[in-house]
Amino acid sequence: MLSSVDTHRGGESLVHQALLYGSAEEFLAGTVPFIRDGLERGDPIWVVTADRNSNWLRAVLGADAGRVVFGESSQWYRHPVRALAAVHRTVQSAGRVGQRLRMIGEPLWTARTAQQANEWARYESLVNAALAWSNAALVCAYDTCVVSPDVVAEVARTHPELVVNGAARPSPSYLDPAVFNAECDSSPLPELPPPALWFRLDEGDQLITLGDFVTSHATRAGAAVLDITQFVQAVHSVATNAIEHGGGSGVVRVWARPQTILCEVSDTGTGLRDPLVGRLPSGRSTARGRVMWLARQWCDLVEVRSDPAGTTVRLHLTLP
Repeated sequence: MLSSVDTHRGGESLVHQALLYGSAEEFLAGTVPFIRDGLERGDPIWVVTADRNSNWLRAVLGADAGRVVFGESSQWYRHPVRALAAVHRTVQSAGRVGQRLRMIGEPLWTARTAQQANEWARYESLVNAALAWSNAALVCAYDTCVVSPDVVAEVARTHPELVVNGAARPSPSYLDPAVFNAECDSSPLPELPPPALWFRLDEGDQLITLGDFVTSHATRAGAAVLDITQFVQAVHSVATNAIEHGGGSGVVRVWARPQTILCEVSDTGTGLRDPLVGRLPSGRSTARGRVMWLARQWCDLVEVRSDPAGTTVRLHLTLP
């Protein structure tokens, strides 16, 4: 049984692997050596997976299971951007000099729409850019009896390495995060019916009107107060960005739908030059990038399409 981390690298760079498994034996073959090697080196080890898989590991590890931090995947993987922020914080705070954080995670592919599935695929791709500075070792487990072949194909494109039968090998279809992200944004946003509200935005007073309208509709639909507050704050920030950095004006459209409130902000600026702007928790953060990063934290989904003719940002608030 082979270790799923190439220890000859000396732990000097990020390792991001996908473990494709279809049985308990395959899961354990790809994770137990990874954990045992980490325990011998004194590395901090986190396991964020389903209870079933955690129980398999506890049974095999025995007393050593007490040296592993276990978490529940349904709590960790609720939202792709928040999950990216969480793993970034964990890598920053865990371990001492000479150690590397080892994490086994199992993202939940419970997306209800194509857009949501797209964002979870982005999450896996962006891990490679967000943690490129680190020496963390991450193994993302995918049960091939549960996820679809399409998901398996995306996993191979977002992980530099695959672990099959306990052995790691390069993924032949892996794509650079900037290329993958640009590909995700290559299709137009879905067409929507006429909006409930539409107006041209060129001064701050109009943001108050917009905030009041969104708050009113979301409140009547039963959204939580905190969700409404954060969503309105995200809309306000994106709209302000459109005025300040997107040519001095913008167009705002709002849709109040049975399960979602959508707000779209479009400008006629020069577009976003960096395809990863606002998608990473640190590093390449311009003022506009920080606004977009926070907007993604506060909304259930943020879709962006940008080219030299302007930028369109569509923000989603899911209703109960």
